[in-house]
Amino acid sequence: MKYFWNIWARHSIDWNDVFAYEMTTSVDEFYQTLPVALKDTIHYQQCAVSSSPDDDSPEHPFLPLEIKRRTSKDDYVFFKLDIDSPSVEDGNIYYILNDPDNHIDEVAWEHHIRGNYLLTEWGPPEKLPDVSMRESYEMFLQMRLKGIRAHSWI
Repeated sequence: MKYFWNIWARHSIDWNDVFAYEMTTSVDEFYQTLPVALKDTIHYQQCAVSSSPDDDSPEHPFLPLEIKRRTSKDDYVFFKLDIDSPSVEDGNIYYILNDPDNHIDEVAWEHHIRGNYLLTEWGPPEKLPDVSMRESYEMFLQMRLKGIRAHSWI
């Protein structure tokens, strides 16, 4: 979060709200890492997020629906997706790709694919989804064709 905050601060961009979700970091632990000036801007929920709109709940939000609940079409929405669970991430991205009423303007996503030498910490290739680099580029292209500034994030 600090990386993105600093990048936008270089351009004098201040965020109205930031919503963060993470399964293992406690609320107290999370807020201890933030500068005091950001504590009212960043809203954190310790939870596992859903991979499907069918499983959306307050305890396990499906992020594209959560974004729609919290934003309007006029808001600038940056969505960083790095959950380290390919099935959850893919569920979110496929929904965004097929959603005609999307509120997301920009995405940074760590797409877990086979053949990416930067993802070797995930272990043997058979642990990664059977998605090629070409297929990954195609997904990013489809988001860009929808008007979403989509970036690979690793």
